[in-house]
Amino acid sequence: MRINTNIAALNSHRMLERNTNTSAKNLERLSSGMRINRASDDAAGLAISEKMNAQIRGLKMASRNSLDGVSLVQTAEGAMGEIHSMLQRMRELSVQAANGTMSTDDRKAIQDEINQLTSEVNRIGNGTEFNNLQILKGNQGPKSNTIISKMSTGAPAEVIMDNIYSGATFDATAVFSGLDPTDTLSVTINGKETNVNLQGFSVSTTLTYNDFLERINDSLGGNAFAYFNDDGSMSVKTKEAGGGQTIEFKGSIAKLFVDTNDALGTGLAEDATKNSTGMIYFSEMPEKDSFIVIGGTRIDFFDGSKELYAGTNTSIDIASGITPNIESLVDTLAGLTISGVNAAKSPDNKNILTVTATEVGFIGNVITLEGTLKEFNINLQVGSNAGQGFRLEVGDTRSKELKISADKPTGNPGVTGAAYVKIPNVTNGISSAAVEYSIDVMDEKKATAAIEVYNNAILQVAAERSKLGAIQNRLEKTIANLDNTAENLTGARSRILDTDMALEMSEFTKFNILQQAGTAMLSQANQQPQMMLKLLNA
Repeated sequence: MRINTNIAALNSHRMLERNTNTSAKNLERLSSGMRINRASDDAAGLAISEKMNAQIRGLKMASRNSLDGVSLVQTAEGAMGEIHSMLQRMRELSVQAANGTMSTDDRKAIQDEINQLTSEVNRIGNGTEFNNLQILKGNQGPKSNTIISKMSTGAPAEVIMDNIYSGATFDATAVFSGLDPTDTLSVTINGKETNVNLQGFSVSTTLTYNDFLERINDSLGGNAFAYFNDDGSMSVKTKEAGGGQTIEFKGSIAKLFVDTNDALGTGLAEDATKNSTGMIYFSEMPEKDSFIVIGGTRIDFFDGSKELYAGTNTSIDIASGITPNIESLVDTLAGLTISGVNAAKSPDNKNILTVTATEVGFIGNVITLEGTLKEFNINLQVGSNAGQGFRLEVGDTRSKELKISADKPTGNPGVTGAAYVKIPNVTNGISSAAVEYSIDVMDEKKATAAIEVYNNAILQVAAERSKLGAIQNRLEKTIANLDNTAENLTGARSRILDTDMALEMSEFTKFNILQQAGTAMLSQANQQPQMMLKLLNA
C-alpha cells in the first residue's frame, strides 16, 4: 500500500469533477433554455443555427417590408379612386354640355367645374405622398433621356416616312399644301387608334421639325415612338418588338408622308433562329447621376467637371469636354465590352445604340435593356437575401398624363374634334397660378369629343388601379409565404438550439446523483491511507 499516491482518490476526484462539470452544463441549459450557450457546446450546430437565424430575421424584416409595400399601394390606389370619381364627374359634365339645349352660360358653368376638378386631379397627383415619397408624379429622378425598344428575335413594327424636313425647319408649305380643317391623320398601334392633332398647321405656317415630331409622339403615347433619321426621313417604331406588332397611318394626308398607300408597318414574328436585337434611342444627353442598364451591366453617367465618380459600376463622364454630344456618347457605349451582347451605333441614326445578343434564339430575349422609367418606381426587398425583390411601379396620374389638360392650347387630346381651351385655366393643385389648359366643352361638338377624352382617362386610371391591385395581391401572398417560411425555419433552428427540458432534467438528475455518489466515494478513498497507521502501530 502507498500513501504518496492515492490512485483511488484521484480516480474518484476525476469522476466527481466530470460529473460536476456535466451537471453545471445541465443546469446552465435548464436555466437558459438553450442547448447551445457557447460554441464549444456544439460547434457545427452553432454555425448552422446562426445561418438559420440570419435567414429568419431577414424573412421577418422582408415581411415588414412587404407590409410597407402594401401600405404604399393602398395609399396610391386610394388616391386614384378619388381621381376616378372626378373623371366620372367630368365625363358626366361633358355629356351634359354636349346636349343642344345648353346655353353658353350653362356651358361656362360646366367648364368652370371641369377646370376646378382638373386642378384637383393635379393636387392629388402632386400632393399624395407615402413616407415623403411622391408616388403619383412619375419618375422625378435624373433622366437618362432614353427610349428603349426591347430585345426580341422579331423586328419591331416600323413605318418610315419620306424625307420631310431640311435643316432645322419643317417645310410646312410642301407638306401641308391644300390642308384644310377637315383633313385628318391618325395612327393605329396594335389596333388602338389615336388622332394626330393638326391644329395650327397650314400652308403659311413655319414650324420646327420637332413640332411635328412632338405631335406624332403625343398621339403614339407609350406604345411606340417617332424620331428623325440622319437622311431626313422619319421612323415610327413600336417599343415591343416582334410578335406581329403593327403600326398604321391613315387619314387624308397620310400619303404625303409614307411611300406606300396603305401606310402600314408590320413587325416580324419571333424566330428562334435569329439573334435578339434591341435599341436605345437618346433624345437628349443623359442627366448627371442617371444611368442605363444593358444586360447585367449598369452604366452610370457623371459630370467629371463637378465631381469624381465614386461608384463601382461602369461609368461615362458626360462633361461637355469629355463627351460633348449624343453621337460621341453612343460611340463610347458601342466601345464597351458587355457580357452577352454586341453594341454598335445605328447606321441610320447617330442617336441610336443597337444591341444584339451574342447567342442565337430566345435566350437573348431575356437580356435587360433599361433607361429612365416614366413611372414612379422603387425596389421592394421582399426576401432575406440580396437580389430577392421586385420593382414596384406607379404611373403618373396627373391631368396632363391623362390628357385632360395640356401645357399648351395646341396639345393633342388624342380624339378627333376634342380641343383644349385657348387661355390657361388649370393649376397644378399646389399653387394658385393657372399653368395648364383644360379640355374645352364650350360648344356641342367639342363637348361630344370630350366624352371620349374622359373615357380614355377613366380607362387609363382603371388600368393603373388594376395593376396596383394585382401587386397588392402578390404582396399579400409574399407575406404569407415569408411568414410560413420563417415559422418553419424557426422550428428547425429550435431543434438545434433549444433545450429539450424533459431530457435535460433527466440528465441533470442523473449527474446530480452521480455527483453525490462521487463525493461520498472520494471521502472513502481519502480514508484509505489511514489504514497505514494500523500497520505502523503494529
